[in-house]
Amino acid sequence: MNNRISYSIAGAAAALFFLAAAIPSTAAALAISALVAAIAFLRPKEGLLAILIYFPMRSFLTEMSPGLKLAGDLIIIAMTLRVLWNTRHDIRSWFRFHAFEYGFFAFLLIGSVSAFFTGVELGAIIFQLRAFIITYLVYYSARRLDLTKDDIISFLWVTVAVAMLMVVQGFVEKLSARTLMMPEAWVNRSLSPNNRVRIYGWINNPNVFAVYLTIAFICILYLRSLVTARWLKIVLFISAVLMMGIWFLTYSRGTWIGFAVGFVVFVALSRNWRSALMAIATIALGAALVGVPVASAARYIEANVINEAPPAVEAPDDNGEEEPEDSVEANRLKETFKADTVELSQQTGRLFVVTKGLEIFKDSPVIGTGFATFGDSATKSYSSPIYEKYEIPENMYSDSQYVQVIAQTGALGVIAFAVFLLGMLVLLWKKKDDHPFAIPTLSFLLGIFVCGLLYNIWEDKTFTTYFFLATAIVASTKNHWEAALFPKRFK
Repeated sequence: MNNRISYSIAGAAAALFFLAAAIPSTAAALAISALVAAIAFLRPKEGLLAILIYFPMRSFLTEMSPGLKLAGDLIIIAMTLRVLWNTRHDIRSWFRFHAFEYGFFAFLLIGSVSAFFTGVELGAIIFQLRAFIITYLVYYSARRLDLTKDDIISFLWVTVAVAMLMVVQGFVEKLSARTLMMPEAWVNRSLSPNNRVRIYGWINNPNVFAVYLTIAFICILYLRSLVTARWLKIVLFISAVLMMGIWFLTYSRGTWIGFAVGFVVFVALSRNWRSALMAIATIALGAALVGVPVASAARYIEANVINEAPPAVEAPDDNGEEEPEDSVEANRLKETFKADTVELSQQTGRLFVVTKGLEIFKDSPVIGTGFATFGDSATKSYSSPIYEKYEIPENMYSDSQYVQVIAQTGALGVIAFAVFLLGMLVLLWKKKDDHPFAIPTLSFLLGIFVCGLLYNIWEDKTFTTYFFLATAIVASTKNHWEAALFPKRFK
């Protein structure tokens, strides 16, 4: 695709999304969603750019204008329909799948059948199926598109542009004590002292925001290796430092650990010491020159300028004692293994979820209790038929993909999900010597395996969109652009 046309269409899509957010009209938001979806049908590659803009900001956009909730789904469905239309003379290609896809399909089938037998209403089952399937369609569509080096470069630039916009918002959020560049409902939200110091961003979740910034950081490092102008290399380096400063201020311990695992794997497989040192230096500078000073400035502004701290309430991960904000920031990692923190986690936090999940598994060990029964996206909108029996609070979110899979799909679902995860790992491993995206994507996947212990990561649309897109690029047989796109040192 022509890059200028692509950037123009991407810019127009972004403008339309913000226009819909600014106009309190459901009809206008639906019309704009349909318009962008129509563009995606006519130009599916630009549709990919549109969802790279939409999903990172989806929480903000839909909070401002609920009518935009269907925009991402409509765009992806439009892209998929266009791909099916383009390949209508080769229908067999519609059904060519890798092993991991069969594991994914089996997992969806087991979760749905089990939910039906448990008595989950049909709407809740469909809701959860959509949560898993919609971004898989990104992989399905992208793999069947003839993506060129210009397409990949466009994906990288759009990602960096959106990420930097969200970095600016992150600075404003932190320095204004969550009072500016945010929907009113978010401004008025009560947060625990432990969470009040974290940047949530327009993604509205510090952990997911940290994962997104990790993806954008990888993209910016690639771009820096591709550009030749010295001034542009400097601009991208400064942008990366600012990005890592905000990444530090999310205080997302799970993401930090996942990143460390993925980083070690990347260095071990690629032996790319230059990129490794660049990444380490950027992160260190981001924390030292951006993260720490901004955190100090935010405390000063809140105490001496705003003069009114946001309301705070105790949350499951707090120990019940109010601490000074600087102490909360400094000791967030240390608190992980405190005895009182562990005890509280057993009552209402992650250990409580693990205990209940294993209890459910013991009662339903073969196919579990099904989707929309235990701490997934659907249970936030639909009542679970098993919560009363197991004395689980209605608003419980599992915050662990694996415990959720164990409880909801039993042993058969665990096997199917393992085929899904390990199948992708095998695919990427086989491509590691042939494709420049394979090692970074494989490394990122292993990091995500760790994140899955702490987040429902495979229900996050931002992460899955990027991961499935990267995997589709690796899995595609049309790799004629590789040598021209990536320097040898990245292989």
